[in-house]
Amino acid sequence: MNLNFAVFVVLGIAASVCDGATTTTSYLSAADKARLKQVLSVAWDLRDVAAVNYAVSGYKILGEQIVKQEDVCKFLLLRANDKAATLEDLYHVTSAWKSVGKCAGSLPVVALAKTFTQVSESDTSTVPELFFAVHGLTNLNQKKGDATKLIKTLQAALKKDDSLLNLGYSFHIAAQLGTDGTFAFDRIEDAIVQADEVDSRFLQFEGGLSITALLVNGAYQLASTVKKPPPITGDQAVKFANYFLSRRSVQTTKGVYNLLEVLSVLTKNEFHLPVAITLASQAAVSLEQPHVTVKVSNLLGQALSTLPLTVTAESATRVGDEVVVLSKKKFEAVKGDTSLYTVNLMETKPERGFYKLTVSAALPKSDPRLVGNVGASLAIKVMTSVVVENVEVGTADADQTTQAKLSKVAHPSKLTTIVEADTLQKLIMKFVLKDKSTGKPMTVHQAFVKLTHKETNSEIIFVSEPDSLKTYKFDIDVGLKAGEFGHLSGVYSMELLVGDAVLTNSFSWLVVDVKLKFQEQASPRSTRDPYLYARRPEIKHLFREPERRPPAMVSNLFSGLVALPLVILLILWAHLGINVSNFPCSLSAVVFHVGLGAIFALFGVFWLQLNMFQTVKYLLGLGIVTFLSGNKLLAHIAKVRKSHG
Repeated sequence: MNLNFAVFVVLGIAASVCDGATTTTSYLSAADKARLKQVLSVAWDLRDVAAVNYAVSGYKILGEQIVKQEDVCKFLLLRANDKAATLEDLYHVTSAWKSVGKCAGSLPVVALAKTFTQVSESDTSTVPELFFAVHGLTNLNQKKGDATKLIKTLQAALKKDDSLLNLGYSFHIAAQLGTDGTFAFDRIEDAIVQADEVDSRFLQFEGGLSITALLVNGAYQLASTVKKPPPITGDQAVKFANYFLSRRSVQTTKGVYNLLEVLSVLTKNEFHLPVAITLASQAAVSLEQPHVTVKVSNLLGQALSTLPLTVTAESATRVGDEVVVLSKKKFEAVKGDTSLYTVNLMETKPERGFYKLTVSAALPKSDPRLVGNVGASLAIKVMTSVVVENVEVGTADADQTTQAKLSKVAHPSKLTTIVEADTLQKLIMKFVLKDKSTGKPMTVHQAFVKLTHKETNSEIIFVSEPDSLKTYKFDIDVGLKAGEFGHLSGVYSMELLVGDAVLTNSFSWLVVDVKLKFQEQASPRSTRDPYLYARRPEIKHLFREPERRPPAMVSNLFSGLVALPLVILLILWAHLGINVSNFPCSLSAVVFHVGLGAIFALFGVFWLQLNMFQTVKYLLGLGIVTFLSGNKLLAHIAKVRKSHG
């Protein structure tokens, strides 16, 4: 079943990420290594010396053969003699040359050593420049110069800028100075406390993978050099490891190299060895496949020791009710692979469902380096088989006036007779699902009944629900469901679909053929009626009908009242006298007043005849002319007043 498969996939993903704060349930798998190798392969176009160095060094960690080794050596020689090469370029040249191991020809060691020495002895060198210079000399097997002066220069540079990046570089520099590098050891704790914790499972520094890998790698290298345990707890080491493994989808050559280098350090250092406890088998067990197999390895997927580990299933707890079905069960080593261990989880006869399996691993005499090896939580599901019994199928009257007519059928057979039902009847099917291992009735996530019309292949699916006694019943009123069937009469095949995330035998069973008779649909809008899809009349917008006008007497009276102020104005002008001598004799004055009068006239016409859209169209033209002429008129009046003032 599709849902069953989807749940299984989700469960597998959960098993890979479900762990406590101090455990690791993933490692760099073969598929991860192949993908990272593919990312590194882009450097073989031999254009960027840094990318070539990361690719060569990454291939070396992966144990892969260098591609185009002769061409790589020629490219490195060319870059070593390039006068435009920067200090960082020369560092990458020497690092890649050392990683290749065997190259025809030789580098210009004297010239390179001179360049690196000048930088390492300069008082103005930055921390990154000192890193490139010191490691360049190390790659060439040359002396580092005056260690005391180098340390003073490094300390002075850190006083100016003790960023995480500079601290990381300083740890690597100090690791190359032997016991003289102790001065930087105390700064490891200053850096570690700046790490950000995410979801109680990850530790990382601001800046991402490159800076986090630089700091962690440098801290362990320096601790190894001065032979002191680093100020990093086992819990922190596991959280750093979880972060690095979460970044295995990195897409740059530098990121891939940083990831591989730091994971290599975390599998070979003397202080902390993060243990990855992962599922090596499917996350599901059953009577047919009762064993759970786990892989106990380092972060690169390698066995922790040639000696067998003591791997213990601390507990198996059912999710939901926290019932413990297993405690302190020892795993057995798998012959031929010292990293694999297996246990029979079905010996305790757990009920079907989802479980949390807590696993711990340790060497027989306990290795203090092992961290993250206690309490790894893995998601497991216990599966079972289902059997279907007491299957009955038939019909009954919709008004339940008569007893139902049911026929029995056994799984996986099909009922030979055809069941017929019309709109006055109900179609019924009853069945019981039982756990094959216990014989007890059970319920499942999926219990559907599918009816498929044999002529058109149209399908309709119904859900079958269990009652209080866990007996499933499918019961539909044919008349009431006619619309869902589209009133499509004919022979339908009835199938029972049963599925669940914890079933090993989810199935689809053709139970019987049924003949359904529906009444013809009376509505003219039947899906088979062409009128339903016929062209309809065009819908046009209609303006609202105008309101009925008032009587003529009311209109005339209102018009008189409106005109009354104008009459009064004319009377006053006649009484006081009108001074028209100041009227500007210009075209703009005449146009403005004419335009203003035209606007008032337009409002009158709008009241009597025009609609709003027509009025706005005319008003736009009149308004523009009136505005322009009025503006010119006012400018003229202002000019005249100014000249007379």
